[in-house]
Amino acid sequence: MNNIELKSKLHEIKNMGWVDSLRTGDTGIGYTLETLLGIDENNDSAADIDGKFEIKGMRKESTSLKTHFSQSPIWIVKPRDIIRKYGQQCSENPERINCYSTLQCGKETPQGLKLEVRNSNLFLKGSNNEDLAEYPLEVIRFRYRQKFTDMVMVLAERQKQRGKPERFLYNEVYYCNNLSLTKVIKLLKQGKMKVDLRMWLNKDTNRLRDRGTAFRMKREETKELFDKVTRWI
Repeated sequence: MNNIELKSKLHEIKNMGWVDSLRTGDTGIGYTLETLLGIDENNDSAADIDGKFEIKGMRKESTSLKTHFSQSPIWIVKPRDIIRKYGQQCSENPERINCYSTLQCGKETPQGLKLEVRNSNLFLKGSNNEDLAEYPLEVIRFRYRQKFTDMVMVLAERQKQRGKPERFLYNEVYYCNNLSLTKVIKLLKQGKMKVDLRMWLNKDTNRLRDRGTAFRMKREETKELFDKVTRWI
């Protein structure tokens, strides 16, 4: 599917008017849009359509962070030691220590964790300003270009009535291309790009579960990653 075909299909979806969500919950908006576009659901690291277009369906009023991709770092300190020092006791599972933290440059978490861009790397810093892990910026750029060769952001109004499916009106579309590493670094330094640690440790068995570090941003700020943003609809 090329640009012209995709844009035409999105116009058709807009002209359908209000459509019922095909799935409950937060993922309903993206799943419904992809189904209307004929895209099979997948969790691949590549873009949604032909490895070129990444489709992002979003509710217009949403201010929540959106996950772009997950990427494990190069650990300088062992993850188990980080969890033991900076994790929190899980209220539901006493045997677990959770290390779920949203990190950004220029701001420490209550536990003292923060991010720092230095030279060609993004570093996870500890409470004593020591390096705990590093993310090479070239790897971050590769993951973004792998996932966001071209991004099509589709915004929708929503209706929610008791006992009925959520409904969407997909009526605003932006085509974003020319992702810039310079802008990735700028958004990291500004704190607009957040990094979520998602690990836990079983104290009894020493079992570690790491779901990968999630790179996340707000909807409107995501467009700032690209040199060129064109409104299609």
